Amino acid sequence: MLDISLKPKQGSQVLIQHGGGTELATLRGRSLITEDGEAIEGEALDDVTVAGVVTFTICDVRSDNSII
Repeated sequence: MLDISLKPKQGSQVLIQHGGGTELATLRGRSLITEDGEAIEGEALDDVTVAGVVTFTICDVRSDNSII
């Protein structure tokens, strides 16, 4: 779930549009750290659009084939 009215703070998880796709990133200092550990900083941030701050994550367990 995204909240587009919130301003991201340090440590906030945000949904970004970058490089033709969307991905989750965390705000650290003046950088965005993606889930795969890539740091987006400096001039590369000019190509990033923040869609909103992640407030909740919904996990669909109906398709989970793990044995309990």
